[in-house]
Amino acid sequence: MKLAKTGIAGLDEFLTGGLPPKILLLTGMPGSGNEVFARQIANNLAKQTPITYFTVNTTPDTIKEDMSAYNWDIEPLEKNGNWTFKTLSKNSQLIETVIGEMKQNRSVVLDSVSELLLLHKIDKLIDLLTAMSRQNKNGEYYHLLLMTEGMQEHMAETVIEHFAEGIIAFSTEWSADIIHRNMLVKKMRGVFIQQRRIPYTIGKKGFVIETATRIT
Repeated sequence: MKLAKTGIAGLDEFLTGGLPPKILLLTGMPGSGNEVFARQIANNLAKQTPITYFTVNTTPDTIKEDMSAYNWDIEPLEKNGNWTFKTLSKNSQLIETVIGEMKQNRSVVLDSVSELLLLHKIDKLIDLLTAMSRQNKNGEYYHLLLMTEGMQEHMAETVIEHFAEGIIAFSTEWSADIIHRNMLVKKMRGVFIQQRRIPYTIGKKGFVIETATRIT
């Protein structure tokens, strides 16, 4: 199984080499950083393998503007075909569209599952995740799904987490006027990863994992 380097110092060591080629759910409250994490990983992956970034409500220009704040310029990747934006709507053939990209040996980012659940029933999302797992059964590509906690019923969140192959949860806590951020690998099918909270900050270059001595 080939692991993908995240490009985030300290994280690859914790993941014993990098991200495994799985259907990974990145979940967190608004502002927790799961979007930043997904885009940083996707930006790094797209230098090695083609990416299709699916949006629902957010426009490609908005995403590129957000990424430019961290000096992630994806225009060269768009020009060489390694980064493509596609929009999913209520009328989209959801499974056919996503699986069609995967069949072209492209990794996919779904931004986001929560927004898709506003347009499609949970059964359709289950069918999509099942189809994605079947398509990726040989474990060659990396797929990222964003989900915003609290945008859907708790049961829907649990169902999506059940069908995802891996889950990384992002959380924030306030202490006085200081924000503390932690990420937790809740699940990674077929891979042993220690379940520890990993402190991180978000700086001008994106995610920064705090030193190993701070990881508890």
